[in-house]
Amino acid sequence: MSKKLAICVPHYKREEHLKKFIPHMDEFFKDKDIEYKIFVANQVYPDSVSGFNRGTSKNVAFDIARKEGYDYFCFHDIDMLPEDDSCDYSYPEMVEHLAVHVKQFDYGLKYQEYFGGCILFTKEHYEQINGYSNGYWNWGMEDDDILYRVKQKGLAKETFMNHDESKEINFVRLNGLNDYIKIIPNDSIRELTGESFTWSVMVRSEDRFDIPKYMIGDIDNREFIHQYILGRPTFQMGLGWDNSDAYSFGLFDQKNNHSYMWIKRPPDIWTHLMVTVNVDKKEIRFYLNGEESDSRFGHGSQSPLGFQTPLKKYGGNPYYIGVGDPRQENQVFFSGDISQVCMWDKCLSDDEIKEFYSTDYPRPINTKLYYDFSVITDGTIYDKSGNGNNGFLNGCEISSEELQKIPNTILPHRNRPGRFFSQHHERNDMVGGKWVHQKDTSINELRFVNEVQGGIINTDEDGLSDLNYSVVKKEQLFGTRHEIIDFKCEQDIPIHVEF
Repeated sequence: MSKKLAICVPHYKREEHLKKFIPHMDEFFKDKDIEYKIFVANQVYPDSVSGFNRGTSKNVAFDIARKEGYDYFCFHDIDMLPEDDSCDYSYPEMVEHLAVHVKQFDYGLKYQEYFGGCILFTKEHYEQINGYSNGYWNWGMEDDDILYRVKQKGLAKETFMNHDESKEINFVRLNGLNDYIKIIPNDSIRELTGESFTWSVMVRSEDRFDIPKYMIGDIDNREFIHQYILGRPTFQMGLGWDNSDAYSFGLFDQKNNHSYMWIKRPPDIWTHLMVTVNVDKKEIRFYLNGEESDSRFGHGSQSPLGFQTPLKKYGGNPYYIGVGDPRQENQVFFSGDISQVCMWDKCLSDDEIKEFYSTDYPRPINTKLYYDFSVITDGTIYDKSGNGNNGFLNGCEISSEELQKIPNTILPHRNRPGRFFSQHHERNDMVGGKWVHQKDTSINELRFVNEVQGGIINTDEDGLSDLNYSVVKKEQLFGTRHEIIDFKCEQDIPIHVEF
């Protein structure tokens, strides 16, 4: 017997979208050999305090559809319409994100970990993750939450850098309090940051509970905090780790214009960073694990990024690892591990970057500074490039471990990238650097980052397992293939932990 598809659609005051959605889907499926039914979950009488709950709406549609014997489920935004046969709704062997090429995003993604629009689950996989959370009200974060659940249960796609064998690495461990390394430059790197150059470093930042996460929607307007990994004062430039869970790079030109780049990355995992600066082309490129930052797919800022020349000269100013400038008060020291620090006095070409990453582990060639932290005597880290740019430890712990694979970002399976068009609606996301629904989305953001990712909320206890609703009315739409379910959400209003 063929597998039966239930299309689960959350609905709340989107009547015009519904009128277009159902005829469009019927036309799309008319020549497809797929038995399907559309279940529209319409929340009525929303709580006056909490409001609309998209996660619960999807869970309700699923719950009713599975009771009718459906085998797999498509969670479908009511405004998202498939454009052509690139949208494959057949039975999936794994969780599949279909809405990958969206016209409104230039047939790209809203952001790299976007997991909305149109998703396929088997019944077993959806039950395994316990469905959507019931704890997000009005707009925001339920899509991020369900991707987190998919990752938790090992249902996403994990890729690695090209390392086939493990290797022992040495690294410096910095405590985030007062540890750092000072480098007094000789002529080989004194003016390096004023011309074309390349830096690379392997780093594992530590998730710090003493520094609150910086969230765009945070109504408390918490401080944006930058921890320098490698850089130079007085106009502090260099690589860093931000409390928005992003690696970043910034530099200044001689008119004090600041150029800044970033790439999102979870803490507590080894990461390879590379930045190239080309003064002839006036551009900066930023790489994470060999992949250039790409704003089109949302995982980082624009790359390449243009800048003004000439760049600021730093003369004999030292380089620091683990802090911007220890001589200044109120410095935030880096907490984490650093290995494989390299500097070149040129912008590496594409071929040179490919060669750098083609070996089992990145291998430095023709560097002006190279630390692998294997040769340390009396607090001095010896520069293995042969140029004598030794580093001097202030505190710090030298350690080693067997490194196997460096993971890339864990992403949804996107083996069926479909082309979709989104019906026009008022924006609910971010406009002008602020959430449209500032208060509601801020609460949701705090819940997801602090409570879910922080491990306070157990996802196995939030979802299908505690789904609470009552059906007010069921009605067929446009024949037997479609059903609208008016339901009342009986979920408790969430209580959020204060931080």
